Amino acid sequence: MSRELSEKKVLKKLGIDNFTQMTKNQIVDLAGMMDRMSPEVAQKAMEQFPEFSNASREMLLDYKDSLDKTIASNDKSMESFCKNCTTIIDSLQKELDNDKLTFKEKKYIIEQMKDIADMMDRKDSENKVLLTSLASFATIAVSAAVLGVTALIGTGAGVKKLTDDLK
Repeated sequence: MSRELSEKKVLKKLGIDNFTQMTKNQIVDLAGMMDRMSPEVAQKAMEQFPEFSNASREMLLDYKDSLDKTIASNDKSMESFCKNCTTIIDSLQKELDNDKLTFKEKKYIIEQMKDIADMMDRKDSENKVLLTSLASFATIAVSAAVLGVTALIGTGAGVKKLTDDLK
């Protein structure tokens, strides 16, 4: 028995009667099946779905928009975190100006300020890892989806158009 997916099997897995009924979300599902399809079945799918290029571009722009919103939300969260930490450090700094504090009390306040500064540094490092991971994931996901489909069906020229539109 062949492990290649026939047109009928692909349509069944997508839950549609023909490829003209494909939605943007189903393009991703179709791309995931491409390695198990014969080039003829893949070509037939693309021929019956003339809006593939536009739908792919729209899907990638939606994905980019989602990433932009995630990054903006992350920026707001980091800004709030840093503002709160800075407020605490400023309050502790004012306490240090109190001449009635003992050396031990001043040392404790300075240690608290250092702990908060260290916490800010750790959070900044975590944030950089998150942003790098998001960028890597986005690059891999977009490349795999677009290049996988276009390479298999021989429409590599569409990749340049899609990547130009995302700039």
